[in-house]
Amino acid sequence: MKRIVATVLLVSMSAMAEKAAKIEEPPEAKLEDNGVHKNWLPLNDWADSNKLKEGTLSAEILLGYEYSDVSGNGTRAAHALLTRTRVNYQTANYEGFDARIQAQYVGPINDHYGPGNPNYDVVADPEAFRLHQAYLAYTGYDSHARVGAQEIILDNERLIGNIGWRLNAQSFNAGSIQNESVENLKLYYAYADSINGINGLINHNRQYHMLNAEYQLDESNQVSAYAYLQRNDGAGTLDKLDTYGLRAWGKNEKISHDAMVALQDDAYYGSVFAAVNVGVDVGVGIEFISGGNDLNERFQTLNGTAHEFNGWADQFLGTGGGLNGGLIDFYGQVSGMFCEKLKLMGAFHYFNTADATNPGGGATGGFQGDYGHEIDLLAQYPVCANLDVTAKLAYYKKGDNHPDNFTADETVFWLRGTLSF
Repeated sequence: MKRIVATVLLVSMSAMAEKAAKIEEPPEAKLEDNGVHKNWLPLNDWADSNKLKEGTLSAEILLGYEYSDVSGNGTRAAHALLTRTRVNYQTANYEGFDARIQAQYVGPINDHYGPGNPNYDVVADPEAFRLHQAYLAYTGYDSHARVGAQEIILDNERLIGNIGWRLNAQSFNAGSIQNESVENLKLYYAYADSINGINGLINHNRQYHMLNAEYQLDESNQVSAYAYLQRNDGAGTLDKLDTYGLRAWGKNEKISHDAMVALQDDAYYGSVFAAVNVGVDVGVGIEFISGGNDLNERFQTLNGTAHEFNGWADQFLGTGGGLNGGLIDFYGQVSGMFCEKLKLMGAFHYFNTADATNPGGGATGGFQGDYGHEIDLLAQYPVCANLDVTAKLAYYKKGDNHPDNFTADETVFWLRGTLSF
């Protein structure tokens, strides 16, 4: 325990990286009086101009510590010291065009974690270097378009997101466009032919058509409809996985709410969350993910930011491929700001199966019951304008001791910080 405390103190300057915004909107492209776009400079003339010099260079350095102890797996608890360095360059806007390059390197300081060292529990932040984002963008005609590697965050990130908590994060090699020609309506379309995964590798086995329509009902309420059409070339999964759904959410000074439903063939998903502000935000919610013996009955959460859902211990990441027993997550949470800047949050999850495994007996007699429960705690504090500190704890306790209950007792602790300049 003394070594853990010493290590934690060593990295007390750590903080959580900031999420990328959904869509940046540079100034509108200029048009001639006749509505025709101005003549563009040849590329070499543009490069010789001052436009490159007018761009913005920024960087962030993240230092993180993660402790992970999974019971009963025969390995030691992980003590991972990691860094992530990101360098961003955003060009100035020229006639509606701009570009962004974001290079990142995730590197280990020690080797006391798996999978690199099989003697320790796994921490899912492998060493990797890549261009996390590198795209050309155009803004004009009430639209914003991008081509290249880019983060895509849709709705509440449940189905399509950037998995921003993991150090490598996730981006899509895609073309995308968002149009706002109709008042209060945002129409979004993207096609991705590969995915830059949190494992540091490029997944060429999944291709997506992503369509999303978001409408602002009033100052406090929004609705959206979406269709995410996934094509899979890899083995052991459905060739086609079309997901259709609706979402409604909103927030005012006292109450916030979020409800979502989705369908995939014979599989379905639903979630409801509501919170009230009584000095602090107190909320309760439930999430239902269908399961079943047939792969078509197991709802898959595609490439969403799963860490934000179903507990920070990440015991249920299998929803990305569909769980045999499905999942029902009952949860409550409390969060608030203290001393002006200190954010504190606590959550409790109770997990149950949605469907029986091996119905009718099966090899293990079937399982339908209590997966387990989890307690999550968070503290986040901005030390200064350029440095934030975040500490998180997840404690998961397994429920029914059944062969089909794939979960395990686990304690995870993070201390992170990001220095931005």
